[in-house]
Amino acid sequence: MSNQHRAMKRSTGTNILIYLLAVVMFLIIIFPFYWIVCTSFKETLDIYVVPPELFPRHFNLTNYLLAFSRYGVLRYFLNSLKVTLTTVVVTTFIANLAAFAMTRMDFVGAKMLRKFLGLTQMFPVVVLLVPLFVFCTRVHLYNTLQSLILPYIALQLPVSIILQSGYYKDVPDALEEASRLDGCSSLQVLFYIFLPLVVPGIVATGVYTFIQVWQEFLIASSLITDSSAFTLTVGLTTFKGDEMTDWGALMATSVIIAIPALILFNLSQEFFINRIAGSVKE
Repeated sequence: MSNQHRAMKRSTGTNILIYLLAVVMFLIIIFPFYWIVCTSFKETLDIYVVPPELFPRHFNLTNYLLAFSRYGVLRYFLNSLKVTLTTVVVTTFIANLAAFAMTRMDFVGAKMLRKFLGLTQMFPVVVLLVPLFVFCTRVHLYNTLQSLILPYIALQLPVSIILQSGYYKDVPDALEEASRLDGCSSLQVLFYIFLPLVVPGIVATGVYTFIQVWQEFLIASSLITDSSAFTLTVGLTTFKGDEMTDWGALMATSVIIAIPALILFNLSQEFFINRIAGSVKE
């Protein structure tokens, strides 16, 4: 057997092993999501069957109906939607203005500001809980949706500015110089020249902010104790009682939480693909 044949055989065996490991890792990662969806369609007694069943005996929507009728998931959903959409809109708008100013306008302290934004990402959110609690209590925002919106905007702004700055840096200087020669002001340059070119960055930043805020639990559970202002993630805690946990309704709500993020991610993915395809055609 030649050395070349042995090398090819060894390479084939290595590739098979890599593929098998990839499949195993995929199953390990995807199984918890499958189990959540599967359990959400099971009847209450079937959830506690030993050994656990990988497939529900009968598919039914009882758990989803209970989540809305008994646990008020619709109210939690609307609260999460208000908080998340407000945060996304405000954060994206401010981040675009800040990113444009930091990358395309020469002003004193721009470099220091960029370094400061990077430093803010070194601190975990948990160290901010006490200051946030004190602040919200003193300004009478505790137990309101505003007590979540303001911290979320403050926490997401540095990341959004950093993400947006990369897109603004990639815009050719010649476009800005030509618009300046035509007499455009800074705002006109931003809205007519830059914004159409950084739409992918705006979408990417918005999607990232949406997912981060939509699934946030630590701040929401610390600043909201009134059930009427619960978000979806905090609302999950209401499914646990003193004697038992309603796992069926809890899993159904978990699926409901995941659906908007999945839809938004898929839509944005198609947007990026279509935009790249359009650029290639042009």
